[in-house]
Amino acid sequence: MIRSFASHRLLSAVFAVVVTALLIAGCGGQDTDPAAETPSEQPASTPLDITADAGVGEPEWVDDVVMYEIFVPDFSEEGTFQGVVNRLDSLKAMGVNTLWLMPIHPVGEERAKTDIGPLGSPYAVKDYKAANPDYGGDEGFRTLVEEVHSRDMYIIIDWVANHTAWDHPWVSEHPEYYTEGPVDGRFTYPLLDGDTTDWTDVVDLNFENREMRTKMIDAMKFWVEEYNVDGFRCDVAHQVPLDFWNAAIDTLETVRPVLMLAEAAEPEMHSVGFDLTYAWPFYGAIKRVWEEDAPTSELLTQVDTTLEDLPGASRRLRFTTNHDETAWDASPLDIFGGEEGSEAAFVLATSFPGVPLVYNGQELGVEDTISFFEATPYDWSKQSELRDFYRDYLQFYSTSDVMKNGDFDILTPDAEDAVVFSRATEEDELLVVVNVRGEEVSLTLPSEYAEQSLVDVMTDASVSGPELTLEPYGYHLLRVGE
Repeated sequence: MIRSFASHRLLSAVFAVVVTALLIAGCGGQDTDPAAETPSEQPASTPLDITADAGVGEPEWVDDVVMYEIFVPDFSEEGTFQGVVNRLDSLKAMGVNTLWLMPIHPVGEERAKTDIGPLGSPYAVKDYKAANPDYGGDEGFRTLVEEVHSRDMYIIIDWVANHTAWDHPWVSEHPEYYTEGPVDGRFTYPLLDGDTTDWTDVVDLNFENREMRTKMIDAMKFWVEEYNVDGFRCDVAHQVPLDFWNAAIDTLETVRPVLMLAEAAEPEMHSVGFDLTYAWPFYGAIKRVWEEDAPTSELLTQVDTTLEDLPGASRRLRFTTNHDETAWDASPLDIFGGEEGSEAAFVLATSFPGVPLVYNGQELGVEDTISFFEATPYDWSKQSELRDFYRDYLQFYSTSDVMKNGDFDILTPDAEDAVVFSRATEEDELLVVVNVRGEEVSLTLPSEYAEQSLVDVMTDASVSGPELTLEPYGYHLLRVGE
């Protein structure tokens, strides 16, 4: 089925009103499997109150996002905001226009998981209205935002609404802001699927407390008004009541449209104003294709079904790694069969409708798991063909309206080892062809393309049909009709 992703989002108020529960998909923190497909219901703690205007304030640039995730201590030798500033030009040259910074706030020290790493978890937030002094503090962050905007780029920050560090002032000043439980006879650690997590360095917030909600929204608004951030990536967003997000996003949009990314897979997150949700089910499916030799038709079915379920022109964040996967799973090189396989997987993932994400260091071909509980600065003097690939591919992607907004049509729905699908606008059409196996694969192009002129946009080489032979993990991005 062909569907358009070029129009701006207008979410259905009717769809929003019927949403009454949260489904649990991946996690945003420490020792869980975000790709697991075991949704369960979690009722909102208060009645859902969604107006007809919910979610209509998307920023104009949402259709053009190429996102890069940064963990500040790893991104430079300095491990500071200034270290990020120093590399902004290279990121822009790579085609990136939107930075997502993992939590920038001071990290809690009480009960910190220093057995994992000396920094503790950045998701244990000690102060919602301060920037980490180790990163350069408030003024260092302000400078970073100004430098990002001076390059016509955007910046969003991680927001951890579900829980705080144990030494956040609210714990002693407002214990009623937290969920009652057995820990210290007063509190509880966060829950997932009804079970207590091992996130012992943080304490669960109580969203039945209206005053806490108001202060949380005020803190989010603070960063938009005072520091001019362009939006938020919301950690474990599915663990927070939908009506809170509706109120928060509507409030933020009274300042200006902001980009809202939910770390959640449920389509109903879009009904309360989120622009982007995670493609967790897709990530699970693409891993099965590579690691378990699942047929590519399984992946195509997953994508097609998800796109049918998304309201309006909502978008998925598509990736082959992020901070959780790099820390707790494995590197793309390990999962997807080396450099060539990781390239093919990234092309396949990000040429489906959605928004591409690169995690810092991914373009260097990092092979080991890397914890975000300690600083592991990357060596940016390292050059490699993989680094050239990300630069060349993302440069093309960032300038290609057909890749970002083109209609999507699956041409090989029953494929086993290689896929062919099209992205098309009125002005342009692109065939995406990807071999997901580490061996040579042959395929026949659909008859309507057999006699067409086809040029690979990455190499400028002409490709002739109808029979194509793809090298191991080979791929083509073929412009039709040149």
